[in-house]
Amino acid sequence: MKRGFLVTVVMISFCVLNAQSKVVADITNIRNNKGVCRACIFNNAASFNGETGKPYACVIVPVKNKTASAAFTNVAPGAYALMVFHDANNNNKMDKNFLGIPSEGYGASQNKLPFAAAPNFNDNKFTVANASIVSLRIKMRNL
Repeated sequence: MKRGFLVTVVMISFCVLNAQSKVVADITNIRNNKGVCRACIFNNAASFNGETGKPYACVIVPVKNKTASAAFTNVAPGAYALMVFHDANNNNKMDKNFLGIPSEGYGASQNKLPFAAAPNFNDNKFTVANASIVSLRIKMRNL
């Protein structure tokens, strides 16, 4: 009896400790239904700002009815920020005009988008707890 109880407790503890989290971003205000949305989550400011490193994870999602939904599974607990852009021409990059201003819509996890600067990691970060689901609502900025 004790042995069965102990095995059950160990199995439940293992499942709880290894439960992974999920981040879901609902994206609105997309200019049109062309192309795809490319979304990445970052676990540090340097990679978010494009200085060094790589994103924690990226997904490519279709655009339907000028909306999209990006889901990231098996996300480890920690602090993250998400960046998304509407790749309307599906060329795998955010297009910019001759002044460097984005010509495709973009957004960030907390919708903190400075007018004349790129989004900031600290302003857009969110926390993922163990075995949680984080829901984000992102409104794209179209210049």
